[in-house]
Amino acid sequence: MNTNSGETLSSVFTQSPEAVADSLSSKDYSSGGPAAALRVLTVYMAYTGRRLSVSQRQTLQRAKDLLLQRIRLAWAAKQ
Repeated sequence: MNTNSGETLSSVFTQSPEAVADSLSSKDYSSGGPAAALRVLTVYMAYTGRRLSVSQRQTLQRAKDLLLQRIRLAWAAKQ
């Protein structure tokens, strides 16, 4: 993860699921694309754990689903 500040990354997680997935898979946050973005999001969700509200957890879960879909599409394109 290539960020200058934890505040920058935490502000990403308050956006819509599509924006979270787009931001995390950009070169600003992860050089590995959607797969690395999924790992970052999973670690964040595990780290925050019970501190996430239900709506935040649902938003981040939707972002994870979007990233998984992108990974599957990329994998299918390689086949």
